[in-house]
Amino acid sequence: MSNDYHLSDGSPRYGNREEASGELSLSGAAIRVEEAAEGAARLSLDDMTAAIDRRLESAWSEVPDPSVTALRKEYPEELAAARALVNVHLGTQRQWRLKAQGIRDKRLAATTGRRRASGLAQKILLLRIGLIIALIAPPAYVVSTNQNDLVKLVVTGAFCLVAAFVGGHYLTVMARVPVMPTIRGPWLTEIREDIVNATLVAILLNKGIFVRGTTVAAARRGWQSVQVAAKAATGIHA
Repeated sequence: MSNDYHLSDGSPRYGNREEASGELSLSGAAIRVEEAAEGAARLSLDDMTAAIDRRLESAWSEVPDPSVTALRKEYPEELAAARALVNVHLGTQRQWRLKAQGIRDKRLAATTGRRRASGLAQKILLLRIGLIIALIAPPAYVVSTNQNDLVKLVVTGAFCLVAAFVGGHYLTVMARVPVMPTIRGPWLTEIREDIVNATLVAILLNKGIFVRGTTVAAARRGWQSVQVAAKAATGIHA
């Protein structure tokens, strides 16, 4: 074999090999560079919610893995390339959410169609319009009759807020459409960093750069958790 094929210790440059410590190491593994970013771009809001919940309940997510942190510091150019690739597929945080919302809306299209066919959607629309008018009328009346009575205006406003909450809750239940998931920005950022980590490792391995097997597993753990959660969410909503 040529010297280009072997490392200085005589082990193969590409593929799997064992270090003196006995810990598995990897280089040249067949992982698609865009796998994680492309997969993340196909997530719906429900998938995101499930992934966030699963991450929050996982012990490994409490503290960043030291080996992954060290890898990110050691290869800043590849890390920047991983971030750029993720940005290409996901866009900004807001764009990613909107894309996920569009995927969710598409999935719910059949449900929405049934509501329209039954006439429930039109009924809900009329009730919403009626609720809006009912909430606007009292404050408008107070302002038009006595602008100086601030106490009366504040009391009326507070009453309208309570009525809006109760009425909105009633209409949401009546519409029988799944409630929009709440996605918290900082937690979604953690998921995004998991995607970056998986992409970084894929870039390094496809460059033939030597990476320990345990580090690869730690870097891909977040993305694999997202996949498990998304699969479970899909099973629920299928």
